[in-house]
Amino acid sequence: MLDEAAHYEIALADVLSPYSAFRPPKRVTVSQGAADNLIIKQTGSPATPWSAAETPYMVEPMNMLASRRHEAVVFVGPARAGKTAALLLAWVAHIVVNDPGDMIVIQMSQDKAREFSKTDIDRALRHSPNLAAMKSTASQDDTVHDKQFKHGMWLRIAWPTVSNVSGSTYRYGAVTDYDRIADDIGGEGALFPFVVKRTTTFMSRGMAMAESSPGRDLTDPNWEPATPHEAPPTKGLLGIYNGTDRRRWYWKCPDCREWFEAAPGLSLFGLPPDDQLGQMVREGDINALADQYNRIICPHCGALHGPEKKPAFNKGGRWLSEGQHLTADDELIGEGPITPVVGYWMGGVAAAYQSWKSLLLRYFTALRQYELSGDEEQIKNTVNVDQGMPYMSRLLAEAARNNADPSKRKEDDLQRYIIPDEARCVMTSVDVQGGGNARFVVQSHAIGPHMEQWLIDRYSITESQRKGMGEEFAPIDPASYAEDWDILTEKVVRATYRTSIEGKELQVKLAIVDSGGEDGVTDKAYDWYRRLRIQGYASRVMLVKGASTKKAPIIRESLVGGKKGKEGDIPLYMLNPNLLKDAVSTGLKRQKPGPGYIHLPSWLSPAFFDEMFRSEVRLPNGVWKQIRKRNEAFDLAGYIRAGCLRLSLDKLLDWDKAPPWARPLAENSDLITREVRREMQENTPIASAAAPAPTQQPRRRRVSRSPYMG
Repeated sequence: MLDEAAHYEIALADVLSPYSAFRPPKRVTVSQGAADNLIIKQTGSPATPWSAAETPYMVEPMNMLASRRHEAVVFVGPARAGKTAALLLAWVAHIVVNDPGDMIVIQMSQDKAREFSKTDIDRALRHSPNLAAMKSTASQDDTVHDKQFKHGMWLRIAWPTVSNVSGSTYRYGAVTDYDRIADDIGGEGALFPFVVKRTTTFMSRGMAMAESSPGRDLTDPNWEPATPHEAPPTKGLLGIYNGTDRRRWYWKCPDCREWFEAAPGLSLFGLPPDDQLGQMVREGDINALADQYNRIICPHCGALHGPEKKPAFNKGGRWLSEGQHLTADDELIGEGPITPVVGYWMGGVAAAYQSWKSLLLRYFTALRQYELSGDEEQIKNTVNVDQGMPYMSRLLAEAARNNADPSKRKEDDLQRYIIPDEARCVMTSVDVQGGGNARFVVQSHAIGPHMEQWLIDRYSITESQRKGMGEEFAPIDPASYAEDWDILTEKVVRATYRTSIEGKELQVKLAIVDSGGEDGVTDKAYDWYRRLRIQGYASRVMLVKGASTKKAPIIRESLVGGKKGKEGDIPLYMLNPNLLKDAVSTGLKRQKPGPGYIHLPSWLSPAFFDEMFRSEVRLPNGVWKQIRKRNEAFDLAGYIRAGCLRLSLDKLLDWDKAPPWARPLAENSDLITREVRREMQENTPIASAAAPAPTQQPRRRRVSRSPYMG
């Protein structure tokens, strides 16, 4: 085996030639006939030896397949880059002749496995003398999906099923077109870890490889890379790449001698903004437009370089991992991370078998199709396959551009826990999160005239009052423990917030609490509400759940919790999340304070602003789509809006005639002293979570109902 220090400079001729001794590291020019193990023949074309002269960017990834320090290699790149021939066919040829071991090659389907066997593999065995010499002559050793060789090596050509990647041991494993394979194989998870596991028996002598052009959509239009080589947060092979040392392909500008990345996408061409370009391709001659932009621009000096320089760029190109860069004198600065998997991501601008003009023409044609019909499939295909980039829906990107800028909404003079003088009441919303990070997420808004709002508190409840390990409390578990809900009674329902009036605090008028979630949450929420009824706090709590239909009323009350065939005793409010979020979004987009405006203090964390402004986008059909994992702030603001509708604040036009609990602070009926609050807490009757539920009691109906109620 090669010492890894030699991998980076030894040319492909040394790796593939079966009879040459390995030489010390040095630059070697690979001639057309040097790599004679692999003869490639397409239908109607002469059989020719593979050469690295046209695809020098493939030499290092190929050499890394012989690494003893790494367990796998992944390569993300465009079509027409030569990656399949180099990483799959050439690797098979090298293994068969030089370093035999059982190998599995996985295609995206059974039909593709058969096609790969009949075309690429069979032709290589037929036309490459060194491979033909190793082929077994027994008829049973040469089938469509199995190839046996004289030295005992077995080459299996398979497709992604659990049975094909389980229970067998291979020294080598390869997956091609990885992003065209499902993320979950037979309910057992992603394919790549399976393939790596099959080779671990051979320890440092085993190796796995996966290659593909991107095929998983980018769903977060607000994503920005934290490091220069970070890939967008997608599934598929780019998701695996992000866990590697993240190598990218760099070119050197002959004018300023600075190095720049041959980046995925079309950024090097300096195209106009999308809206302007869309109009240009719709009205103009796209062939002439492709000629106009058939050059790249150096990001450092702005020099224009025509397509005739592309071969020279690639010949002098270098792979750099995360944390490395090259000086104008070609000095390598920085050390890349050491990871078990080596990762490469290359853009279509460097692909040897696709010209820059062809790259532009395909994009302009697809963009014209989108401008005329709204169909994104063609543009998605060229972005993935030609440019080597994950695709983001243009509708999603447009929706994100319409979102408010969170940096303009921070207010430094708003203090936590303190109610502004303009406010009239306080509402608190609670979101129930389950799983391994179970918690109650709590958010409090002070509400003023015409539903102007000030966010005054935000926190999570993660600990219960149950005994845990040592002196600590056990983690909260709303789905399993009824008594964990009683924490909300103390911390949310009976909470008060300070005012500017000395010694006076304002009670929470309404707590809007999510009652949905994992199994067990709903029943525990209903039982908690029954205990609140005994304590006299039920009127201050509103249990909610999201409606499942797009056309549901914005808020609708129903009675639940009864036995089969009988009316329930728990009021549950079904919410239309899309309509509520429309209202929240309108408030966030307001430029000046006024009706519906939401004031946000600067003490909130950056994560909060991501949740509020960047977690969801509104699609053209009116549906809000979640694009980030955390969206609690936006959800909770929607619950606050539902609470305002529940109390008919939307219909209160004359706030001088507001009910007592919505009067100015000095005369507000919910205003109490701190001493009264402490006395209330000490004298409040406690209903045990273990006590049986009380019998059904008649409910008092409110006389005034909002017209929004279904």
